[in-house]
Amino acid sequence: MSQSQCRGSHVARWILETVLACVLLSALVTASRAAPPANDQFANATTINTNTLPFSQTTLITEATTENGEYFYCSYSYQTIWYRMAPTTDMWLSIYGSGQLGEMTIFRDNGSGLGGLTQLGCTYQGPLTFLAHAGDAYYLQAGAYCCYVYGSISLSVQQVAPPVPVAVFYVNPSDPSSYDYVQFYDQSYDPGQQGIATRRYDFGDGTSTDSTCCPQHRFAADGDYTVQLTVTTTDGRTGTAERTVSVRTHDVAIRDFRTPQTAHVGQTKQITVSVSNTRYPEMVRVELLKGLPGSNYYPFETIGTLTQFVQARGINRPTDFAFSYTLSPDDAKLGKLTFKAVATLIGSRDAYIADNEALSPLLRMNSIGPVPYSGEVYVNANELEFGILGVLPNPVHGGADLAVRLALATEGAASIQVLDIAGRVVTERDLGVLPPGVHDARVSWSRRPEAGIYWVRLVQAGQGSRVTRVAILD
Repeated sequence: MSQSQCRGSHVARWILETVLACVLLSALVTASRAAPPANDQFANATTINTNTLPFSQTTLITEATTENGEYFYCSYSYQTIWYRMAPTTDMWLSIYGSGQLGEMTIFRDNGSGLGGLTQLGCTYQGPLTFLAHAGDAYYLQAGAYCCYVYGSISLSVQQVAPPVPVAVFYVNPSDPSSYDYVQFYDQSYDPGQQGIATRRYDFGDGTSTDSTCCPQHRFAADGDYTVQLTVTTTDGRTGTAERTVSVRTHDVAIRDFRTPQTAHVGQTKQITVSVSNTRYPEMVRVELLKGLPGSNYYPFETIGTLTQFVQARGINRPTDFAFSYTLSPDDAKLGKLTFKAVATLIGSRDAYIADNEALSPLLRMNSIGPVPYSGEVYVNANELEFGILGVLPNPVHGGADLAVRLALATEGAASIQVLDIAGRVVTERDLGVLPPGVHDARVSWSRRPEAGIYWVRLVQAGQGSRVTRVAILD
């Protein structure tokens, strides 16, 4: 045989041996895959001897199946395996899992097979802790992730000390005031699967209550209270939780809302909102709004906002928010106007917002004085003398507006001031630039004047001033 023929014979034999080895290996792998794990069925559950704990086992789950009648509580699976335990003494058992484990469920056997199991608890990879009683049998169902996974599930079972129940609670509102009934919500749970039997709240103010779930409690005064919840399980284990409940009563109120009773177009009026605060220094925003006609959805529009610091003082010592508003022709068409004030705390929750809003009395629009001048311009303006032609009414009662008729000999900016007997300006009105002629103007009081003698002074640039006297009666 030639050298080339010999070499070809060796190659052919190597190929044949390789093919036979692959066929044999494939058959072995196929055979192993075709066989489900020994504890695939409920009836063939692997027995765990609780007298020789801890127990651990790793099982190939690839070919595991499920059977008719299996229950799934935590999650569904197409591949499950089973274990059985029958302790001779009461003991706490904890089960851990890893690998392709999707869920574990523990059942108590009632003696009637798969359909007669009572579910005690379930979890994902664990731990799953429960109290096993002597004389009872328990089944553990371990399921793979859904669906049809490859790989193994590892389980371990060990005896543990009785688990402490986990006490958890929260409160609402989280920033309570002494006005609030604080709602307590319990989220306690028992990792031992026995359940919570009783709950006791100690509110930290000398009072306590036994509750099945969610009591309400009102703290009488501001302060920091340590609230403790104690939970007790059905088998007598206890757990506690504490949290500090900080009670702070932030409360401001609109004490006074001063608006004019009458006004006319072009007149600027002062509007004052007085905010009282008796507890903590606060930053407060006051919004001033006016009423709108024909709007049922929200019949107000904002015309100004002010934000300022409000000290905590007596209820009779409020902080003023001063606004100015100039009456418009649209206001005159309506003939009346209502203002609204809203006070809002910045950075805190107001414990009682019902007194944070106020509506003004109705403001009536005057038909006198809406025009800054009469419209009567004298051709022979030089014949006019600069001065005040009259003031009505005179005397005037209380804080009624003054109607002032004035004469200007030249065009220029003019204003009217009212001064008290000491020469202090009590109120004034800027008339703007007026042409020569006779003009009518209305002057309102910024605050109600005291009874006495006052001076009405007309001032025009380049013309000096003119003064007349007016009497104010109570």
